[in-house]
Parts: sequence; C-alpha cells; structure tokens
Amino acid sequence: MKKNNKTVGIIVNPNSGKDIRRLVSSAFVIPQQYKSNELIKLYEGLSSQGVDKIYLMPDFSDVSKRAREKYSSSIDTVILKTRNLDDESTTIESAKQMSSLELDCVIIFGGDGTARLASKYLNQTPILAISTGTNNLFPENIDGTVAGIAVGKFINSENKENYCSRHKKLDVYFDKKFVDSALVDVVVTDIPYIGARAVWDMESVSEIFINKIRYSGIGFSSIGFNLVKNLKSDEAIYINISKNKSTSNKLYSPIAPGKIEEILIDNWKLFKENEIIKIHASKGTLALDGERRIEFNYLNNPSIKINSEGPLCLEIKEILSN
Repeated sequence: MKKNNKTVGIIVNPNSGKDIRRLVSSAFVIPQQYKSNELIKLYEGLSSQGVDKIYLMPDFSDVSKRAREKYSSSIDTVILKTRNLDDESTTIESAKQMSSLELDCVIIFGGDGTARLASKYLNQTPILAISTGTNNLFPENIDGTVAGIAVGKFINSENKENYCSRHKKLDVYFDKKFVDSALVDVVVTDIPYIGARAVWDMESVSEIFINKIRYSGIGFSSIGFNLVKNLKSDEAIYINISKNKSTSNKLYSPIAPGKIEEILIDNWKLFKENEIIKIHASKGTLALDGERRIEFNYLNNPSIKINSEGPLCLEIKEILSN
C-alpha cells in the first residue's frame, strides 16, 4: 500500500436487517437497494475529502457496484478475496485483511452483531459502524454522505487521537479462559441450543448484562434505562430476571420494534469496571448483542467482566465540529 493514499475499508453485511425478528415483531426488512444507495452517498462524501482508495468486503449481490462505477475516476476500489460469500467467515476474513493493511479507517454497515464480529479483528484500526440492522445501539444512525465527509475529515486531521476513543465491551469467560465479547449486552437464556439465534421472548431470559443504555433504545437497553433513568450513558448494569409472576418489582419495556413486554425484576445493580459477575444459571445459551452465540453448563463456570479496551471508534460530532 502506498502511504500517500487515503485508504478506507468498507464492510457491508448483506444479511443485516433480515433476521427472524421480522416475523415476531414489527421490525422492517432492510433492502439491498437501501444499502446500495448509502454506499453511493458514502463514496460521494469520501471523494469530497480526497479519499482515493477503498478496500471492500465482497458479497454475492455486488451491492457496491453502482458506487464503484460512478466514482471509478476518483476512487480506486479493491474488492477483497474471501473463501465464502455472505457468511460470517466473509466478515472475519475481510476484517483480518483490513487490519493487516493498516487502513486509516474501516466503515461497517450492519447491526450490533456485525460491528461486534468485525471489531474483534480491528482493535488497532479506527472504525465507524453505521446502522442497517435491528435494535441497533452500537452503530451510528447517520446518512452515508455525512459519514463519508466525517471519515474523510478524520483522515485529513493532524491530531487523529483527538477524534476517536475506546468503547468498553463485555468479555465472556469460562473459568479464567476468555471466550468472546459483546459490545451492547450479554443475555443469559435457558434455551440449551443456539437455534435461530435472535432473542425476542423474555420467558427464556434469566440474567442480563447491559453495556449500552440509551433513552431511545429498543431491546434490552430499554430495560436498563427504565430501571435507572438518570444513569450515565457510559455505565453498565446487571439485572437478575425474576420467575415469580406475583413480584411487585416489574416494568414494561419495548424489547423489539412494536413489542412491549412485562419485565419481572428480582434484583439489579451497577456493573463496575474490573468487577467479575458470575452467571447463576447452570446451563443454557449466552446471547451476545441480541444473538445466541454460546452454549454453556455448570462445568464452564461462566462469568462476565467489563473490558475498557474495546473498539477504537470515530467521534463523529467532534470531527464535524472542527
């Protein structure tokens, strides 16, 4: 790679916005046409700031084709090669390649799950996650044009460290062995298999670790906000769900678009940095950022810890304000 190039990586999850929650809630499907349009707008913003090289994750539908063709005279696009298309392994391989290329920034189009997966392999690369999924709390809801301008301004800035910061994450351990991380939440369910992955029914949930709490959040984040409305946005919370239907400690929260459920609370507390909280359930699955990913039993001795050295994310407001 030529060091005088202004280089950006782009990961677009072709499957984001299409999971089972479209069948069990009022979430809408994100069409490929929408993603294609956002890429055209992104290229416009990047081009306006002098970005001249893009490394792109491949996908079967070739969602970037219109953008590549329209800006072929100003931006050189390199489509990466991966063993599979439209699979989690495509995101992983692309993120690993982008990390080795030492790009100025990587832009991730997808939901919380896509951002979680890609950021695991881009720890030293500044990222901007843009929402095209469900119940998103980690990615930004931002127009592609503005995103492109912001990324270009960041690349052109002399003091890049002033315009990006580390976001914390939740690390999962079996005994003392690291297993995986979540950016938004870890949910303990009594479902013994991964299955359809998405969690939308509170009947199966026993414990919740929430890392991202937002007043406008849909999903488990809304439960945390309803418990402590003056909670700082950078604080985390642990909730033990009650199975006692007659408990007086209850609230109602939107756990999916158009789906409000009664939440029964046994107890809860703030989850502090360097604290380790052991999971009480003897078996089940752990959902990371809305998707069941890990099966466990009592022999695994699972626990959760906050890690302050999470993804290095662009601070869009600060970038655009200078």
